[in-house]
Amino acid sequence: MERDAFYKAMSEFIAELAEKRTGEPVTIVIGEDDNLFDLGLVDSFTIIQMIVYLEDLSGVSIDLSEHDLESFYTIHGICDLVQGTDAGSAA
Repeated sequence: MERDAFYKAMSEFIAELAEKRTGEPVTIVIGEDDNLFDLGLVDSFTIIQMIVYLEDLSGVSIDLSEHDLESFYTIHGICDLVQGTDAGSAA
């Protein structure tokens, strides 16, 4: 999947997750390097939903024992993880 399409799909999904969790629509534009946890868009509970979505979206199985939680802090980091361009690769 192209990086721009991946970014758009992930931004929309993260906004939907945050809206379901908080009951409020996400009114900010999520930047590629914005920390999703610091913005309150994801938390330890929704991260699992995000990982399942990532696996469905990318067709890549993500082994959490191979990646730090920091890999999921930003959309940029997630994209690199899925594309296998980070220090580890999504197996």
